[in-house]
Amino acid sequence: MEERPELCLGGLFKQGRPVALVRGLLAAGADGLHVYSSPGAGYDIDLMIAAGAVAQVFIPGVTLENRLCPNFRRAVEAGQVTAHALDALTVVGGLMASAHGVPFQPIDALRGSDVLKHNPLLREIDCPFSGRHIHAVGPIRPRVTFLHAQEADRWGNLRHLSTMVYADQLMARASDMVIASVDRIVPEEVVLDDPSRVTVPSHYVDAVVEVPFGAHPTASFPNYAMDEEHIDAYADLGDAARAGDAAGLNAYIARHVTGPESQGDYIEAVGGSAHFARLEAEARNG
Repeated sequence: MEERPELCLGGLFKQGRPVALVRGLLAAGADGLHVYSSPGAGYDIDLMIAAGAVAQVFIPGVTLENRLCPNFRRAVEAGQVTAHALDALTVVGGLMASAHGVPFQPIDALRGSDVLKHNPLLREIDCPFSGRHIHAVGPIRPRVTFLHAQEADRWGNLRHLSTMVYADQLMARASDMVIASVDRIVPEEVVLDDPSRVTVPSHYVDAVVEVPFGAHPTASFPNYAMDEEHIDAYADLGDAARAGDAAGLNAYIARHVTGPESQGDYIEAVGGSAHFARLEAEARNG
């Protein structure tokens, strides 16, 4: 049986995205992926498209928030990537169906919306109680989910120290395999001293890897802030590529994705320890 090329990414917009894991996947030559995410994604999806790794996107919002994602826009306009018309409720409902082990999740908040005309994941059903027509989404069960958290122990008990946790928790329960990066591995005693702070328990996590600044250029609060200057500079290169000049974007991918052999190499390519110290200070003072 052919393995499903489905990948799901945690975090939200510019917070807690598993960027280092994504870069590793791109450096390994991934392609043809069907990508899911929390309802809001941006830089990492755009980077995957720039590297030619994505075939279909099942994400309600792909945006840099203050500007459009240039490579996503270019690829969709050119028909190179299929961006399905979805809403946040469909994605959450599909993940819920998978997490709960049920064949579908009823959705009754989309009546009157044109999303119903184009959403490939919805089906109309008859409510067994009222007989009324409603819609339902089947299970979304990604083959692999990448998450990023601030801390974990060696067993994979994750501790998100910021507030964006619900989507990550749901994805972990819904997926066949979960691989997590964390800014630091902490001793088991840290987790045992306050187990209530575990946000994703280890029985949902297949592998955990310590990657300092593994969410960069997105934020990993309270450890470091998002690198808006880096994201904007990347987007400028994407805009140039969309206008026909891809040299800068190709150089960016070589410098930041395929070139570094370690996270230390990546940190140096971005600007070294002094650059990341500024992001740490911004998170503490912001």
